[in-house]
Amino acid sequence: MSALELEGVFAGALQGATLAIPPGLTVVLATPADGGSDLPLVSGGLLVPRRGTVRIGGLDPARSPEVRARLGLVLAEESPFAAPSLLEAVRQILALRGQAADPRVLLDRHGLGAVSGVSPEKAGAQARRHLAWALALELAEPHALVVHEPLSLGPLASRERTRTELLARAESGVPVLVVTASPRDASELGGSLVLLDRGRFVRRPGPPLATELIPGANATLSVHTPAARALAVALVGDPAVASLEWGEGEIRVRGADVDSLSLAVLRHARALNAPLSSIGMALPALEEVRAATAGLWRAAYDAAFRTATAQAREREEALARQRAASAPPPPPSTEGGSGT
Repeated sequence: MSALELEGVFAGALQGATLAIPPGLTVVLATPADGGSDLPLVSGGLLVPRRGTVRIGGLDPARSPEVRARLGLVLAEESPFAAPSLLEAVRQILALRGQAADPRVLLDRHGLGAVSGVSPEKAGAQARRHLAWALALELAEPHALVVHEPLSLGPLASRERTRTELLARAESGVPVLVVTASPRDASELGGSLVLLDRGRFVRRPGPPLATELIPGANATLSVHTPAARALAVALVGDPAVASLEWGEGEIRVRGADVDSLSLAVLRHARALNAPLSSIGMALPALEEVRAATAGLWRAAYDAAFRTATAQAREREEALARQRAASAPPPPPSTEGGSGT
């Protein structure tokens, strides 16, 4: 089985990124400023690192056409392919891959038949990304699949169908790397989550993401109801509620314990006879996740500094005791004389 490996990669916004993507689904939560849009470029051999190494099955994709030919890749922005139409672009790409598939059938299968005669440039950015996704899915025995924002491919690729196709390839033993800036999409996709922050992979939050993305923070419930204002007023004085925000049809309620929050919402909704459309854990915004990561790093640094300071003090005290124990005894006192 192949694996996608990055070690000490400096490229674009990536600053020493190190990560191993084994067979299965790995989701990276990152903004473009963190290196999220550079990661697929580096993984696909389209951006050569200033330092560090990238390997797929032990080979550098930037130096191996064979690896690139069997790599499914969907970038944040796909450049127009130099061809008079999408149909001709697909025909040329399949020929380069050595695939005998019918390009018209491929386009029809993925909902692109109606625009097959349009040039890649005029088709638009969304259609080009969808075409890249279709071509990635058509690869036989791919070495890896790398996709930027797969749940935002457009109306021709439903979120559920895209998620199902990603998971099917991950379960078949293909390393699947997904990059998204959406905590909601990361939660929906599942798999192993890694945070990329300021060019480095910093931590792996486990499930449930609603609490693990910001460890120790208050739980937040998202409550949808047509009686949002009345329910918000009723919840303000409840001891289980630390704070809340409300808008048209939704309340976000925060508190230390999710069970106590849920019971409070249900109790007040019943008292008001307010219908609840839905109630569930709310995911934090990525800005909040980044702030929490910075706080965790600061706390870890402070703890390490305190530990190192205490250890240095203990060593100094131990050396002082050793010096005191090995020092020669003072000379005998001559005070008082013989009294003659």
